[in-house]
Amino acid sequence: MDRRESPPADVSICPKCSALLDIKRQDARMLFRCKDCQQVQAACIDCVLTAHEERPFNRILMWSADLGFWQPRTVAELGYTWHLGHSGDRCPLNFSRAREMVVIHEHGIMDLPVKFCQCPGEASEAEQLIQHGCWPAMWVAPGTAITLNMMETLHGLELQGQLNVHDYVKHLRRMTDGTESHLVKDRYREVNNSMREFRHVRARCRNGIDPGDRPGPGGLAVLCPACPQPGMNMRPGWQECAPEYRYVDALHYSIDGNFHLGLKAKDMDPNDVALSEGSGYFVNTTDFKTYLTKAPEQEAETSTCNQFEAMGTGKYKGQVSGIIALTCRHMFMLPGSIVDLLRGEKYRYVDFALVSTLQRYLILLLICGTYDIHCQYIKNLRKRLESQFGVVLGELDSIVSAELPELIAAIGKYHLCMHKGDCRYKHSLHFLPGSCMTDGETLERIWAVTNAIARRTREMSAGHRHDVLNDHYSDLNVRRLHTMVLDLMDKLTVAEEMHEMAREYLNSVEESLCKKDLVAWQLEEREWMQKVVDIKTHKDLENPFEPPRDAALTSRAIAEQLHGERLFSGEPEETGDVALVQGVLELRDRQDILRKEVLAFNREEKVRTKLSAKLDTFQEQVAACREVYDERLRLAVDAALANVPVNEYGPAFPARDGEDDFANGIPVTMMDIVDAGTFCLPSDYHSAVRRHPALADFVQIEWALRCGQANEALDTLRLHLTTHLAFEVRKTQGSSREHREWSDRRLEGKRVAINDAKARYRSLRKTLLVLGMPSKDPTYKELHDSDCKAFTLLVDETNKGDSYRLPTWIWGDFSFAKKLQPGEIKTFVLSATRAHWFRHRALCARWEEEVNCRLEEMWRTQTFFAYQEEWWLTRATALEKGDCRGSAVTARRYVRVLLLSTLVLIHSSRAYRWTRLRSCAEDTFPTTINQVGLYLKEGMKHTNS
Repeated sequence: MDRRESPPADVSICPKCSALLDIKRQDARMLFRCKDCQQVQAACIDCVLTAHEERPFNRILMWSADLGFWQPRTVAELGYTWHLGHSGDRCPLNFSRAREMVVIHEHGIMDLPVKFCQCPGEASEAEQLIQHGCWPAMWVAPGTAITLNMMETLHGLELQGQLNVHDYVKHLRRMTDGTESHLVKDRYREVNNSMREFRHVRARCRNGIDPGDRPGPGGLAVLCPACPQPGMNMRPGWQECAPEYRYVDALHYSIDGNFHLGLKAKDMDPNDVALSEGSGYFVNTTDFKTYLTKAPEQEAETSTCNQFEAMGTGKYKGQVSGIIALTCRHMFMLPGSIVDLLRGEKYRYVDFALVSTLQRYLILLLICGTYDIHCQYIKNLRKRLESQFGVVLGELDSIVSAELPELIAAIGKYHLCMHKGDCRYKHSLHFLPGSCMTDGETLERIWAVTNAIARRTREMSAGHRHDVLNDHYSDLNVRRLHTMVLDLMDKLTVAEEMHEMAREYLNSVEESLCKKDLVAWQLEEREWMQKVVDIKTHKDLENPFEPPRDAALTSRAIAEQLHGERLFSGEPEETGDVALVQGVLELRDRQDILRKEVLAFNREEKVRTKLSAKLDTFQEQVAACREVYDERLRLAVDAALANVPVNEYGPAFPARDGEDDFANGIPVTMMDIVDAGTFCLPSDYHSAVRRHPALADFVQIEWALRCGQANEALDTLRLHLTTHLAFEVRKTQGSSREHREWSDRRLEGKRVAINDAKARYRSLRKTLLVLGMPSKDPTYKELHDSDCKAFTLLVDETNKGDSYRLPTWIWGDFSFAKKLQPGEIKTFVLSATRAHWFRHRALCARWEEEVNCRLEEMWRTQTFFAYQEEWWLTRATALEKGDCRGSAVTARRYVRVLLLSTLVLIHSSRAYRWTRLRSCAEDTFPTTINQVGLYLKEGMKHTNS
């Protein structure tokens, strides 16, 4: 870089034309070079001006012998005048002086004399500037011009990096003079206004709308090629599809509010309207004002769920507190879907946004929507629409009907856990038919991008804010359009893999079930799916996806079941053995609790009295148990010891010791250091004693009861894992010190509870191994920390990503349920099995729907591209006939730009033409997309390739 700043070797002659510098004019007897040209050779003033006749915005440097460095100069300071028209020559009819204009380009801001062509029939001065690559800051007698290259650069930085105009203009002023930039002319206002016009004109060009034409509702928006667009990309006869497959041609959308994109309460220009008024992503503001003024406002509806801020319970400020918007499942902002909120998300705002968005989709047979508060919003939706729009419908230009198609109302998966339990299973995307694998949170991802411009837009005027936000949402839609082919292929691949895995697992479960129960469950599922899509039947709709809350499998229930088995087998005297072992286990639990209370005793008299009473009760229970213990279990142990050679074992005999456990393949850990309690059970004795026939019955009893305790430990672990995750999510929702401390205390308590539950199960499993359970037992497996992701049994325990995971080893083969005797245990097992089947039947159905929907979306995408190609080529032909060759070329180019974009990512090149893209799309998409249409009437049948 220093070499580029080196002085010229000879300052008396031009190195390029060999002319002597002394013959030049007095102020130009120096050498010059261009900072922006790749050729660094210095030249005289005449050579530089000749070389830059077509590059007048380059930055020129002049060597100063007195100062000893290269000084910046402009071509205007060298005597250059920019002539428009006549290939750069003077206009023979323009005898006026050149106009001193300010030109803003990529490298800075400069003064430049400009002479316009004044020949008869020539374009206006503003049009001449555009023809020469500049945008006029004014349309009559412009004094400032901005190069189109600079505007394209700024536009790209705005969309990609959320750069604002003010900072970019300051950057250009510093580029012009880095030392005294405040002396450079400030053209922020001109650039800001011109960029607003430039964005609007580019939007019109992108959609093929002439400047003099009025675009229709959503006419400047970018449509989703994968969603159903009536008249563009839907199969012939789609209206005749079987009812169970209507989700394939349904619009899947999401509703959400954003309270960052508001507008400050300050003086505004009342005449400032958006250039994209009603033709972008915002609703028609005139219709919206008419609706708010004349439509009757509904009374506030009482919530049967939690009080969400979206219902207006939060704090709001500003002229506009935020926006409500709709997007499709492919993250395309839908045309005419955004409404400015004047306070919270009142139902009437959401109603207007919904009806405005769905105007182009009213012909569809089904729509599937998600909304954070759908459990409340959907209840009286059609009644509100009839009441509100029945009054003002005739006065609205953008809305022709408020009669919506059949609607399936769901809640996004992220927000579902914040609702009451009664709402979750009725509006869960996991369970609702036709939901596919949509998560319902697409707008949250869009907000993550556009919230970065909130600080700018809240300071703008109302119309300018709409134009900027419309431009950003169009850019996001264009990006999604360009990656649609790859995205659809990736999602189809995942869907096919997950559907196959879910189908295989469901088949294995169904093979182990009672056929009679399976048929009954299938009938229940069919009836439930018919009811859940109708909000009128929700009141008495049961939850088949989890067992009854009181159907918990405990050790007491197992004890009762063992009592029943022995009475049934004609051995009533042995029921006392079951009661004995159960009593010992309960005494051990009480002993652990009392030990903690004694250690925590602070010698207060009130505490002493309560603790003494508990100890007296405990001693009475011990005494009662010891009498039975000595009569039964102790006699059995003595009988076993009578036939065992005591001298062959260690000093701890007949109790267990580490050597005996090691010899029997039982691992020794720190958990072995426990208090055995007041009484010894078979698991506490040496293996030589445990294996004696006299203890066989007690070993079986303890084994069965320990299984019940292990089940309890797993249930406790599952509960604490789920609630721990809920606290982690809650912690991220606040930033104050009190909130963090509150969350940390509860998280620490949950971590302790989780570790206790894991230790409890591992200890019980070791006891089961001692009692003879095989180490490879399929029910009570070894528990690793990575295994602590228990099967979700309750709706409110659903975690993110569960749709992509199969259950853990806790739930596997259910054939054991057939062998259980009637009673509480069998009722519980069947309830849990039924809930498990319903969940995985729904999971398998959602993945099947996802596969079917992705295949149809591929067909619609390819058809949409073909429709656009034909439309633009037809437009180009019409423009050529009308002698608009420049516009015709633009139309042909846009065919390639629009449809080339997905191929850009596939082949990392922007040079491919539409035919290459179409060929690539045909090679990329499976051929089955052309056969999926067989779902009409007869039902969908296809073979995945």
